Amino acid sequence: MTWSLTLPELDPARCLGSGGCVAVCPTGCLEMAGATVWLPRPADCVGCGACEVVCPAGAIRLPTVTRPAAPAG
Repeated sequence: MTWSLTLPELDPARCLGSGGCVAVCPTGCLEMAGATVWLPRPADCVGCGACEVVCPAGAIRLPTVTRPAAPAG
């Protein structure tokens, strides 16, 4: 089975620039560019979702990934 990591989707128009997402990121892959968050090192993202949870404006979203069901039998 192949597994692909889902990266956070960032909406700069909704970003309030609080920086909470940058502070909680365990890999440090997020940074602030002025008052907007960005993902300069996507290869470092582990898809944990901590950034999404702390974002007060909903500017960060991790799409839901559904793993295929195991074959019957």
